[in-house]
Amino acid sequence: MTADAPAGGRPTLALAHTELSMLVTALWFEIDHGDGSAAAGFFTADAELTFSRRTFRGADEIDGVYSDRAARGPRVSRHLMSNFHVLRHESDLVEAVSALVLYAQDGNPPIATTVPVLVADVFDRFVRVAEPDEAASRWLIASRRIENRFLVPGDVLAVPTE
Repeated sequence: MTADAPAGGRPTLALAHTELSMLVTALWFEIDHGDGSAAAGFFTADAELTFSRRTFRGADEIDGVYSDRAARGPRVSRHLMSNFHVLRHESDLVEAVSALVLYAQDGNPPIATTVPVLVADVFDRFVRVAEPDEAASRWLIASRRIENRFLVPGDVLAVPTE
């Protein structure tokens, strides 16, 4: 049993909500403030990451997405996550959806004021995995699907979607 679980062994919904919301926020922070090179560490080794109609499978392909993004050159982005909602809650599996508003443009800051390039729903499936010492566990993303709801016509996203 982990420290975050009550006597029955199942983490409370409120605790899972908090932990997973923090995980998603930390991933977006890595992408916005870093180069995304640590992004694959938020996913299971066999995770699937889908942007619109393009799916990447496994840590190597996910690493490649963010390596290719960084190779494009400087980019300013802010992924704003809200409305995190748990759809399914089990002891070692949670499915959730959140809203994503993305401001992004190639170049160095400061960038002229812009409108969001994307508003999307992000569907995540999280699994709890044992740490190497097996005394603790942590949540990772096993599957992420980003479904565009609003998209600026003609704008180029930094990740492949087709």
